[in-house]
Amino acid sequence: MIDRVLEHLRALVAADTSDPRRTVSADHAAVTYAASALHAAGCDVSTDDLGDGCVNVLGVRGRFEDGAGLLINCHLDTVAADPAWSRDPFDLRIAQGRATGLGACDIKGAAACVLTALERTEEPVAVLFTTDEEGGQGRCVGGFTDLLPVRPGLVVVAEPTGASPVLQHRGFASFEVGFNGSAGHTSGAGAAAGSAVHKAVRWGQAALDLAEADGPLAGARFNIGIIEGGRASNVVASRATLRFGFRPEPGADSENRFVRAVAALKAELPGDGSAVWTDRFVAPPLTARKEAAAACALWGLDRGPDVDFWTEAALFAAAGLPSVVLGPGDIAQAHAADEFVEVAQLEACVSRYAGIVRTGLGVPGTCTKGAALAS
Repeated sequence: MIDRVLEHLRALVAADTSDPRRTVSADHAAVTYAASALHAAGCDVSTDDLGDGCVNVLGVRGRFEDGAGLLINCHLDTVAADPAWSRDPFDLRIAQGRATGLGACDIKGAAACVLTALERTEEPVAVLFTTDEEGGQGRCVGGFTDLLPVRPGLVVVAEPTGASPVLQHRGFASFEVGFNGSAGHTSGAGAAAGSAVHKAVRWGQAALDLAEADGPLAGARFNIGIIEGGRASNVVASRATLRFGFRPEPGADSENRFVRAVAALKAELPGDGSAVWTDRFVAPPLTARKEAAAACALWGLDRGPDVDFWTEAALFAAAGLPSVVLGPGDIAQAHAADEFVEVAQLEACVSRYAGIVRTGLGVPGTCTKGAALAS
């Protein structure tokens, strides 16, 4: 079975999806390969090109009752190859128990496992491949949840979790603040008080204070990523831009804590209206639901630890679809030069995906004849 996984993975790695906005459409090699493989595994396949590199490939096999079936989701896009790659990132290499190639860990290895698992099973299932996850657009998942061509009872989202099911992870929120000031010569007494850069730096320090242990951002992994502005050291800056983000923790009170954190950050902005706040990307955490925990118990899988990275499972959950994150590999390898996934992880994950499909959800419209999954 692992030979077939590696065959799929080799084809998917060779299909460059690192710049979907410019290169990915319905006829891209990765899209057509996934669609063809789904069809060969007995799925009715539809491809929806949303434009701007956002393509959904949906395969549905067997009777799929509303709110009862299983959906497996995996994105096909990758980040760009880091300049430090030591070899061709689009040529999969198998050596020393590792499969090395761009996206092998995040998350084309899982896509190869999904396709192989479908070939080894015949039970009802739906699979959604998307192409815009790394760009943080969320249009593919949003397009699916808006229309819900099928409404699953549970979604398994493929991301690197060491082949263990994860039920909770942090959210991710990214913002931009534009600061306006008054340009001038730095020799003037008090001229620097109007500097937009100085305003940005003062606000940044106040924001960092809020992230201390007793502040409203404590534990949220706050980070100022970019500060830009000014033209020269002897010119008072009239414009400055600051981009920052943080990762809210999951939990029952996560939404209220997020609202309080944003309110506290906005309260530190200059009171003269010289700052403009923009939401860039705001995504909720994934908080465990009883349906997801029950599915893990039915599958015979122990719940893995919460993770700090964000996944689109949170978007499915926000649309009312209970979700589990499960895929091969270690997040430490994702986006890295010479990215790899352990072959043993692929072997474990394809077995788990196949077992999940065979076992189903224990509700009408799915198969329940399977036994607990082997690890």
